Amino acid sequence: MAPPFVERLTQFSLELGRLDQALRGASVAPAVIFRQRLAAIRRHGAVDGWVIDPWYLVAELHGLVPRVIGQDSFERGTTVDAASHAYTIWRWYAHPDETQASAIAEAEAFLSEQSSGWGPLLDAGIAFHRWLESSRPRAPFCAALGRYWHSHDILRTPLILTGIESLTPGTPWEIASWLCWWLDALLAEVREAHDLLCQLERARRQALERCGAQRRHSRAPQAINVLAIQPLVSASMLADRLGMSMKSALQLLSVFQDRGIVVEVTHRAAHRLFGLAGMESLSDVVTPPKRPTPGRKRGRPRKNDPFTAHSVLADEMTQLPPLTRLDPVQFDYEDLAAAMDQADEAIMRSSRLIARLKGKKAN
Repeated sequence: MAPPFVERLTQFSLELGRLDQALRGASVAPAVIFRQRLAAIRRHGAVDGWVIDPWYLVAELHGLVPRVIGQDSFERGTTVDAASHAYTIWRWYAHPDETQASAIAEAEAFLSEQSSGWGPLLDAGIAFHRWLESSRPRAPFCAALGRYWHSHDILRTPLILTGIESLTPGTPWEIASWLCWWLDALLAEVREAHDLLCQLERARRQALERCGAQRRHSRAPQAINVLAIQPLVSASMLADRLGMSMKSALQLLSVFQDRGIVVEVTHRAAHRLFGLAGMESLSDVVTPPKRPTPGRKRGRPRKNDPFTAHSVLADEMTQLPPLTRLDPVQFDYEDLAAAMDQADEAIMRSSRLIARLKGKKAN
């Protein structure tokens, strides 16, 4: 009788090959890699117990100031901690430091040594199970898995496929049952990546259709292709890619924005970044730059200026209920004074007794 994971292994292999073939000729493959990496970081963070907003991480990586959301300091601090954890996971997958690179190399060596004769897919799962049984951290092995798929020609596109959701509470730990859960988690990741590829291809086609009829020498279709590949594009970057002036690139992006093809995510008047429609989530997490309040003049405002913080504070104070004066409370210290006198007397008696004992020893 075949093991229970054989059917799942066959299905996963077919879906993985289908995805790899689709990505091989896709023009939006770099965008798929970028978005799929964000999804992998979100899944990994959820298993670690963190609710991660991947767009918060994108804002940090692109030098934008993300908006810290929360009702109180605890919630805002949790948001910052989750973003820090997301950045650590991103470092494991994308740009490991010296310590992380050493840990990943150790995991890769462990993967190569733990061959069980079941083929590269199941051998990786068995090695993952043994690695976790030895109480080692999951992050270096997950990072090593991406390199493992690529080195064995299982996946030519550097996607992050880890099956990390098989480590959630309640998952059976017996090896045969766990391999079924792990393969199911990998299959879900592959299908999600394929859906993402279809979604980005559809967004690219819709953007080209919204461009409408263009002149023969128009660079609008090329600009759409650049936007489909690059998650965020500035006017200078687009001008450099297409060999056009920055002014023309900015005009082209403005036309795209008016037609709903792109969204501007920085809320700035200069050094703006644009992405294809669908990047609104990033625009929502970015904090707009500080701008002067309309109606205020240059220089330090006067004390009675309606735009000053003092006037705002005064308005808030007038809305508060009046303070009530409390009567002073009288305390009786007689018992405390008596207790202190008794303590002083006890200390004096002890001092005299100690002095007598020392005198007797000296004689």
